[in-house]
Amino acid sequence: MKRPLEPSAEGRGRIVGITDGVFAIALTLIVLEIRVPAHEAVHSESELLAAILALAPRFLTYALSFLTLTIFWFGQQAQHGLIAKSDRRLATLNLCFLAFVALLPFSTDLLADFLEFRVAVLVYWLNLLTLGATLFASWWYADRNGMIAEDVDVQTRRTVYNRIVKAQVLWMIGAALCLIAPLLSIVFILLVQLIYATAPRSSLLRHIIG
Repeated sequence: MKRPLEPSAEGRGRIVGITDGVFAIALTLIVLEIRVPAHEAVHSESELLAAILALAPRFLTYALSFLTLTIFWFGQQAQHGLIAKSDRRLATLNLCFLAFVALLPFSTDLLADFLEFRVAVLVYWLNLLTLGATLFASWWYADRNGMIAEDVDVQTRRTVYNRIVKAQVLWMIGAALCLIAPLLSIVFILLVQLIYATAPRSSLLRHIIG
């Protein structure tokens, strides 16, 4: 008889399903914060152009968060492809991860409204940190409890750990740069996101990020 906490392939399938749904909602919410200028406030071509340019911080943070969600979605999908089964504890860790995914639209909106404040950058970075920590914890738990597929070798398991840790270290450096200038911090984090997003196309980048 199957026990409630017994690992199963069905449990893994349910995690994959809810993950895609939460990511889809988060990706939608971050773009909804970019709002069309009010028609009443625009009376000429130049005013419309100025209103669009005023949205630049929101477009910047949208790009930042879109890349963040894309990277973490690929990361968790890669993990799901290597994990053969799941139990309630692993599902709970994944739900914690999704809770921080759902929080990203808030930290994105905060960053867009207070782009020049260090606190806004640090809140955004803390969101990245919690995403990485829960993703790491999920992989660690699955690895320690025999839920990884049998054909996954030791090098692949180590690569998953290294990729998460390296990303978090780079984002921590980016967050520290806000002590110099918040915008410098954001640009650095964005560059890290771009490196991870384009890594499959370059052997050099693959070497850098593991």
